Amino acid sequence: MDVNITRTAFHIGFYVAFVSGILLLFLERGTAEFAVTLFTFVIGLMFLAIVVAVVKWEQWRNRL
Repeated sequence: MDVNITRTAFHIGFYVAFVSGILLLFLERGTAEFAVTLFTFVIGLMFLAIVVAVVKWEQWRNRL
């Protein structure tokens, strides 16, 4: 996989997780905004985990 695609995906995932994580610090718990932001934070972290797994798998596959 092209390194630019994975780098861009990592930047997008980091941006989503970082911004939503900062917002979580300022939102009041129990509100709809908090729930949506928490959901966005989890999605961002899952996206980052998938990108890292794909990159590691590609490195492992190319080593063989």
